[in-house]
Amino acid sequence: MYSWHTQDYLNLAANIQKRNFGALLLHGAANSGRSELTNELIQFALCQSPQDLHACGQCSSCILWREDNHPDIVLLAADNSEERKTLQIKVEQVREVIDFASKSRHLSACKIIHLPDAEQLNISSANALLKVLEEPAPDCIFILQANNINKLLATIKSRCFKYQLTYPAWDDALKLVVENNPDNAEFWLRYFNGEPLFTPPFENHELTQLKATLLKPGIDAIFALSKDLDPKRVGMASLLDFMLKWLSDLFLVKHGNNANYFVSDTSAMQGLAAKINNDKLFALQEDLVFLSRWSEHPLNHKLQFENILFKYQQIYV
Repeated sequence: MYSWHTQDYLNLAANIQKRNFGALLLHGAANSGRSELTNELIQFALCQSPQDLHACGQCSSCILWREDNHPDIVLLAADNSEERKTLQIKVEQVREVIDFASKSRHLSACKIIHLPDAEQLNISSANALLKVLEEPAPDCIFILQANNINKLLATIKSRCFKYQLTYPAWDDALKLVVENNPDNAEFWLRYFNGEPLFTPPFENHELTQLKATLLKPGIDAIFALSKDLDPKRVGMASLLDFMLKWLSDLFLVKHGNNANYFVSDTSAMQGLAAKINNDKLFALQEDLVFLSRWSEHPLNHKLQFENILFKYQQIYV
């Protein structure tokens, strides 16, 4: 657990100890140690001999937790081994969780149902889960995580104790990034909105080629990029995110502001920005947002990427 989450942990552990909620919704700071904090909270909630709001680390419950074999916790998450249009939690999975919630505890004072990505709930599975959230078992705690709680049903949010985690200070985050990813540390930290626990989606030479192609989007450059940069390996989600951030910065520069993510490219973007057709830029943004919802679909990623680049070339008049 990272230092910027110390007070968050103490606040939440105290509430868990007092059983102040049946469902906890943690949001924000996805790449800033949220998973590590959640794991600490789960171990504390399951621990048979907690001390000063921390798990003892020695009881049979703590040992089983470390071995990923604890009988009083169940994970509710989409199966990412399936080739699906989008990763979704199924209604059948929720029904299994409801059955788990109704059964007796084995070792711990409570049972935990953990949703590491609550945004994977679809309408049907969210409504199924809502039934058990409305009348939770007294010895059961739901722990949900979400990047954007606005994507969750209002009824789900209303049944949860919502807690936004603390973001690290820039200097603390940068220090950690330099230790783990020294190349282009400041750029990547800005790219991931100040959240330091990320894996760069592109190698340095790929990043250089991407930016060069977008700054001079000719036919030859587009075909060279689609040949050298394999969208299936990199992941369409990463490419779509890159394009959305690039377009966002272009719009900022067009209106006399500095780029937010690609700060060092602000000057180079100024020449492009003057040629932008706003309607075409907005249309491309809408296309990218739509495609983001289907980024896990097993489509022809190379053709999709080329199509995006050709549409990008057409936003300039």
